[in-house]
Amino acid sequence: MGKDTKRIIFLLPGCDIDAKTRKCVPVGGYKVVYEYANMLAKDGFDVVLAFSHARCKYANPLRHIYGFAGYLYRKFTGQLHAGEWFNLDSSIKKWFPYCYHRSFLSLRDTDLVFATAYDTATELNKITKVPQGNKYYLIQGYEIWRDTPEAVKASYKFGFHNITIAPWLQDIVKESGAEATLITNGLDFNRFSLDNPIEGRSPFEVVLMNHTLEQKRVQDSRAALDIVKKQVPELHVSMFGTCEAPADMPSWYTYYHQPSGKELCDIYNRGAIYVAASDFEGFGLTIGEAMICGCAVACTDNGGFRCMAEHEKTALLSPVYDVEALAKNIIRLITDNLLRQDIAREGNESIQQFTWEKSYQKLKTLIST
Repeated sequence: MGKDTKRIIFLLPGCDIDAKTRKCVPVGGYKVVYEYANMLAKDGFDVVLAFSHARCKYANPLRHIYGFAGYLYRKFTGQLHAGEWFNLDSSIKKWFPYCYHRSFLSLRDTDLVFATAYDTATELNKITKVPQGNKYYLIQGYEIWRDTPEAVKASYKFGFHNITIAPWLQDIVKESGAEATLITNGLDFNRFSLDNPIEGRSPFEVVLMNHTLEQKRVQDSRAALDIVKKQVPELHVSMFGTCEAPADMPSWYTYYHQPSGKELCDIYNRGAIYVAASDFEGFGLTIGEAMICGCAVACTDNGGFRCMAEHEKTALLSPVYDVEALAKNIIRLITDNLLRQDIAREGNESIQQFTWEKSYQKLKTLIST
């Protein structure tokens, strides 16, 4: 790269590593960053992905001592790695600092730096060497599990270029007294495709993602499917996830642990219905993937899903936490083949607008102005 080439640094909140296996696993928010990193790199930008080991706001100095010792151990035993599940451009550099403190960053005043989560935004705000005009904040969720709502909203007023991935997040930023550019996520149409005719699928085949995050409300999806099973004995569920299978998984479930991209596409293509019950989502990548592959979607009515899910058109929506309503929608799709096929086709047609190329062009225009 020439000396005038813009360097773009993405600050990520740690490595995408499973705590038990120490292997890299897919994470939706990281996937979004990796997609942008690849496109920027192919466009000639010098791209750096930075993965911090620890938060830098610990009040207790002992936390830093123990944390830094763990960091050094992992560094010298080769345990600091990230993004191995994603096909990153070979020119992209990875950097593993202990934390995002100004004394740990060797930055140029021409660098464009992206915070990708609340923690990284608070750290980026401390780095005075980077001009405010070169700081960007990719807001992928309303991260009130990280801090108080007041603190999270205050981060939107740091003076960065705020970018939200969904209209509902843009509304929250505006309510906080700041502005944001809306750039919805794209979807991977090379990885996911409609390979199995919608009309030929068994209506009893349901797909479900397993997750340990409380906000995903997997327990609500499972409770709804228990209700459905009592009325539809033929029901079969294909569940996938990066975590281990639930210990109490019933015999009418089949579990796919960390499926490859091809395997996940096949799972979606075998399914007739995709179920999701999150209480909130930044965007909701999996329902988009399911729509690409021809599933009819039954999901909860939250801001992220509403980017793609329109009730009675591209999906059947039910109120958050309302297990009975979700079960009824699943049963409607199972028992009414024409409805299921119409919802699946409308969803598949509508989802075609969410391309990474369109999202990237908006991002590139933003950083070029």
